[in-house]
Amino acid sequence: MRASIKYLRLIFLSVLLLVLTGCASTDSISAAAKKANLGIASDATPEQVDSDNQVLPQAQAASRGVESIQKPGPMVDGKYASLWDVVRAGFSMNHNYDSPRVQYFVQAYARNPALILAITTEARPYLYTIVQSIQQKDLPTELALLPIVESGFRPYARSYCGALGMWQLMSDTARRFGLTQDNYWFNGRMNVGDSTNAALDYLKYLYNYFNGDWLLAIASYNAGEGTIQNAIARNERLGLPTDFWSLRLPYATENYVPQFLALAIIVNDPEKYGVTLADIPNAPITATAKIPQQMSLSQAAKFANINESELKQLNPAFVHGVTPPKSKGAYTINLPVDKVSTFEENCAANPGVTGLENYYYSTEAQGSFSYYTVRKGDTLSSVSRFTGVSIANLKKYNHLGAKGLKVGQKLKYPVDHTSAYSNVTYVVKTGDTLSGIAKKYHVSLFNLMQWNNLTSQSHIHVGERLVVRKKVQY
Repeated sequence: MRASIKYLRLIFLSVLLLVLTGCASTDSISAAAKKANLGIASDATPEQVDSDNQVLPQAQAASRGVESIQKPGPMVDGKYASLWDVVRAGFSMNHNYDSPRVQYFVQAYARNPALILAITTEARPYLYTIVQSIQQKDLPTELALLPIVESGFRPYARSYCGALGMWQLMSDTARRFGLTQDNYWFNGRMNVGDSTNAALDYLKYLYNYFNGDWLLAIASYNAGEGTIQNAIARNERLGLPTDFWSLRLPYATENYVPQFLALAIIVNDPEKYGVTLADIPNAPITATAKIPQQMSLSQAAKFANINESELKQLNPAFVHGVTPPKSKGAYTINLPVDKVSTFEENCAANPGVTGLENYYYSTEAQGSFSYYTVRKGDTLSSVSRFTGVSIANLKKYNHLGAKGLKVGQKLKYPVDHTSAYSNVTYVVKTGDTLSGIAKKYHVSLFNLMQWNNLTSQSHIHVGERLVVRKKVQY
């Protein structure tokens, strides 16, 4: 029990930090943070800008070019045993140690060493990839700490205003910097490697735009470059300095930069502040493996001989627990380095095993099939309405005779090669009505009733599970 309470406390501290960063923060949570003596708040995102502001076009970067950002740091090549040593060796920013605003956050973090340990533990599967990308782009390794402020290294992090992933990228920013567009099956902003590259390219652009000033670049990552440029223009009109510390910025952004610098100070000398960083070796912890065909992550975990939750943690971009159809090896999955060969051998030994039986997804480009699981009360007529396949064809594809259907039976049916259907299970809550549920999922009341064998006289009850059929395009 004590262990469970301790773990819950760590979760609370971690969540407290995460919700106080990006536009995921709220006034009530910010107040809670102050009571907890962890005054960490930043409620803007790369494109959450003032009403009179606009995001400047990427093309303007060329007008303020900076030839070199820094000399290449020590690549992740085995020179250091700990990845934190690699990070520290690549530090090149001025951390503004003497700034009272920075010291405020240094002390806030120092008072919560369990929080730092918990978040750096979250970083363990991803940090090597991030540091490697940073050094390949010749950027300061302080940037590897930015996901702490943005998301606590959670690739699933999502803000109320649409920022998503470990780097809390907005969709427009992702498109500007070449990130794979989101689709039903795959979300590039939640892919650690893809989102890291896009975020770093954005930061590099901001650094160039602001004439080699990292503090302005990082502030812009939080608030948008237009917000920072407007603040600079204001100070210029008033004859005031235009460095970060002199600008009048949104409260969140004013905290965002010193919070980031405070993390660099602590990581640079954790012992001084009584902080322990998670043990992360200077070696790849994960590697990629090609997917031979569309496959559920559950099946992939079995092939790799690892826990499904671990596999999903390493592959957050597959948002529905299934790899995309028609990929033909175009997609890869991340696995622990010592599990790649196991996965590949099991894939080769079990061709055609996909684990898709419980998913209503097509698995081939043409002539593909999905499966319907028979529920209590189903008839061939109701299944025909649900699937859009005639009773005759249902009998044909499933070799059905005169006998009735059995609960749990899988019925095979063909789907169009440009679309498929997925089922959402909705649990009825207090106050729900059928019309309200239909409106929520943008389906007709008639169809909702058909899918669940309901009539106009039927009543739904709290806790009852309803099936909602949604068309999927890919």
